[in-house]
Amino acid sequence: MASVATVINQVLYVVMEALFYPTVIFLLLFFGYSIVELGMFLREVILRPHFTRRDLEEVAEKFPDVGDVPLPPHFREYLRRLKQIIQNSGDPEEAGLRAEKELENLENYLARKLGRTRIVVRLGPMLGLMGTLIPLGPGLEQMAKGNIAGLATALITAFATTVVGLASAGVCYVITLFRSRWYEKDVSDLEFLAETIISRELGG
Repeated sequence: MASVATVINQVLYVVMEALFYPTVIFLLLFFGYSIVELGMFLREVILRPHFTRRDLEEVAEKFPDVGDVPLPPHFREYLRRLKQIIQNSGDPEEAGLRAEKELENLENYLARKLGRTRIVVRLGPMLGLMGTLIPLGPGLEQMAKGNIAGLATALITAFATTVVGLASAGVCYVITLFRSRWYEKDVSDLEFLAETIISRELGG
């Protein structure tokens, strides 16, 4: 019975060691990704226009010539598609349905964009915890042998992975929180624009 327990412990130890390097690699990738996303987020904060209802009405009045109006890229893309819908449809009801479908496609695109940072938010702390616990096994083994330097190295690695995982998740959480609010407002604004433009252009 003791031999079976020993075999199980050895297998678990091998699995634990095998998971260490993939865990560290993913943590580093998450950290690098969070830094890139942070840069893009700060750029978005600086360049993102803040619309009032009057601003939206002005965009609707200028449609389809909105080249000089500061708009987020997904705004411009949606308005471009809306222009095509209006040009290819004389029925306001049909145009409204097609515009609604394009808006759903945009929502799916924005959801996928948010999904990437949400993955880091959820998996970052998990991988950080794994990176903390895995080195503790060899560290305790080194301590049992009286190798304090080996224990210290294992603890440094354990704490570093925790910090990297939490930092990546924290950055992506803030980005996700702000972008979620922005994109919800964007979808609402585009819905208002579509209804206003279709009503004006096609008399719906």
